[in-house]
Amino acid sequence: MLHPDTLPLIQAFAQAGVTCWLIGGQAVEVLCGGNVRPHDDIDFLVREAHGARAVAVLEGLGFTHAHGSLATGDAFYRRDDLLVDLVPIRDDVDPPRTVGELAPIVWPTEFLAPHAVEWAGVRVLTLTPAGHRAMKGVVAAFYGVELREKDRADLAALATLGA
Repeated sequence: MLHPDTLPLIQAFAQAGVTCWLIGGQAVEVLCGGNVRPHDDIDFLVREAHGARAVAVLEGLGFTHAHGSLATGDAFYRRDDLLVDLVPIRDDVDPPRTVGELAPIVWPTEFLAPHAVEWAGVRVLTLTPAGHRAMKGVVAAFYGVELREKDRADLAALATLGA
């Protein structure tokens, strides 16, 4: 189920001029139009140049740093039971590049193709279904692991959407 803070976070980022893409399980819910699986966080790719601004938005909403950093490629912020993951990405190069420890990941050329979905009156910038499918495989290969059960659930839901 979409976390109740997902849309307010997207709106807060937009109001601060932060370009970010909702990814992960919350994004799959938005793309598929409903419940797919339980979630324990909200994941965002954030334009690298907007990373500090994204952190300021989270801190202004009462989130505190949990671990990681924008410089190392993955920063986590927590408020109560909610964990928000910020992954900085350079979208000014083709293909796009993540940074820090995630810089060796090779993303597809069309990975950040413009794709927005309206959910409850909020414009949600995310990846295309194909972009989300590619992300699952690329990340698993980067870490040298099998797809997790939640990734397989997301892929099954995304398969119902076609391209």
